[in-house]
Amino acid sequence: MTSSTANLYVGSVIAAGAVLLYTAMPEVSNVNLTCALLASTAFLSVFKLRLPLGYGSSTMTMAYTVDFVALILQEFELALWLGAIAVVLQCTIRVKNRQPIHRAAFSAATVTIAIELAGMVWRGLGGHLADSTLTATLLPLTASVATYYIVNTTLVVGAIAATSQVSLAEAWSPEFWWAAPSYLASAAIAVLAALAIVNGAWIWLPAAAVPLFVCYRLYGNRWSRMAPASVSR
Repeated sequence: MTSSTANLYVGSVIAAGAVLLYTAMPEVSNVNLTCALLASTAFLSVFKLRLPLGYGSSTMTMAYTVDFVALILQEFELALWLGAIAVVLQCTIRVKNRQPIHRAAFSAATVTIAIELAGMVWRGLGGHLADSTLTATLLPLTASVATYYIVNTTLVVGAIAATSQVSLAEAWSPEFWWAAPSYLASAAIAVLAALAIVNGAWIWLPAAAVPLFVCYRLYGNRWSRMAPASVSR
């Protein structure tokens, strides 16, 4: 792609994400829940995993687990803001090199768009936590998580192809596929956390951190054995 085309692509994604955030100002009906989700997002955003790619490396966190909790609890507007906040923190805290503003904005926008479409799938399939049947919870959640993963990854790959002058096939690293199971694991953990919240069993929320930490360590051990470049998202 030409430089102008790449700029148009990146700018269009950023603009779409900004519009979604502007039109989705959440109404805080449960202050305790909102504060808990915000604190969880901020905490998880600090613990980054460096994702080695053929052209360098990117980073990811397990903060999208909190996005899934918000979606499951029907807090769709809040989920958008949680995702954007998580990415901004990820791109500005504990980074080896200061990130350009447009890169952080693009990353936040991709997550915002992914959450919006994942929420549409969840609602479209009638996702509902109170009914624990397969069709009401598991199938809609799996579909929405797949949507989140596909949209977010595809937008990122598109940016790589646009700015690095490589094909889409070359930009799609196998490590993106390795990251996919973490989204499903996070969704399962999000269900446990959401169940604890709706049943007022807040004391059980720390238990959800155990499988999340295990997932984080497994991916960290795998990717730390590789030799990523010093580029971070």
